[in-house]
Amino acid sequence: MRIPRYSFILLTFIIVIVSVIGNPHRSQRQEAAITDRIDCYPEAEAKYSNFSKDACLARNCHFDDMADPNVIQCYLRPTYGYLLQQDVQQTATGIRLRLQRNQAIASPFPEPIENILLDVQYYTNDIVRFKLYDADNPRYEVPISLTASPGRAPSPLYEFIHSTDNTRDNLFSFKIRRRANSTTLFDTSIGGLVLNNQFLQIVTRLQSSHVYGFGENNHETLKHNVTERKIWGIFARDQAINWHTNANNYGTHPFYLVMEQTPNSTQVPSGQMHGVLLLNSNAMDYSFGPEPSVTIRTIGGILDFFVFLGPSPEQVVQQYTWLVGRSFLPPYWGLGFHLSRWDYGNLTHMQMVNKRNRDAGVPLDVQYADIDYMDAEKDFT
Repeated sequence: MRIPRYSFILLTFIIVIVSVIGNPHRSQRQEAAITDRIDCYPEAEAKYSNFSKDACLARNCHFDDMADPNVIQCYLRPTYGYLLQQDVQQTATGIRLRLQRNQAIASPFPEPIENILLDVQYYTNDIVRFKLYDADNPRYEVPISLTASPGRAPSPLYEFIHSTDNTRDNLFSFKIRRRANSTTLFDTSIGGLVLNNQFLQIVTRLQSSHVYGFGENNHETLKHNVTERKIWGIFARDQAINWHTNANNYGTHPFYLVMEQTPNSTQVPSGQMHGVLLLNSNAMDYSFGPEPSVTIRTIGGILDFFVFLGPSPEQVVQQYTWLVGRSFLPPYWGLGFHLSRWDYGNLTHMQMVNKRNRDAGVPLDVQYADIDYMDAEKDFT
């Protein structure tokens, strides 16, 4: 039997409609490559999280029903971010750019900062600083003096490059590169820039997977595992060491180093290194992505970064400590054996412990009383 031509057209139309309806998340999953997804629900694994598909969609984020357990399921829309508003302004020490949040996408978090300034300061020839902050309202900044810039660097070893992506609503991004070999040290083209009153986030692609620093957290190796999906807290507290958790401990070090890889290779280190400091004293966390990339989040202040070009590991540390201050030379007794624990109970018990060590020939130089001598175990009492 001959079937009319319009029947074939109708049948084709029905098949297309059914295929789209049958997989409503297909287009969403294709909006962002799996390796480029930016987590829109970073607290999903937290003890008191109410993570669900509905909660994700309520943030105006994409949700992937069929995501692998090791893949981000709730992720930021790829067009979320900021747009360049006018030409670059020259300043005494660098440049300034004015940005506005992309109004076409609702903010996933409360109180978005609509207008921001990006100040780039050519701090020295081998240190570049950039600040992202509210253009309309003052915000808290770390009130600690740093070694001042001697003025605009005359021969910087880096270059700052900004661009817009016309495939993503002209989203703004920038890179910091070495002039000598065009190695990219900081690259926000992956997206994920979020600035809200109590949630600030920036994501950068990493030049290699050889990443060190951050903390203080428990790690079995100095080199980070960038393929591990974990969120690491940075907020100083008295936390007993437990190697089975990724808890935040005593120190706060929002500083990381990357051993750069040889161009056109995937694993071979080049011997050159750069460092990155976020000057922010609010609670924060960091996590890695498979790109590789690193996501840094904080709950207040501004995003105030310094990039140290090294290029040797020793030079990175020298540049970092030149900026924030050198370590003090410790007293001679400070290099000796220290004994500390809590729950000595009373002074007599602690004296007995001290005597027992000395009688055994242990060269004990420092004895700590820990929290027992304090008022209700409260520090500084």
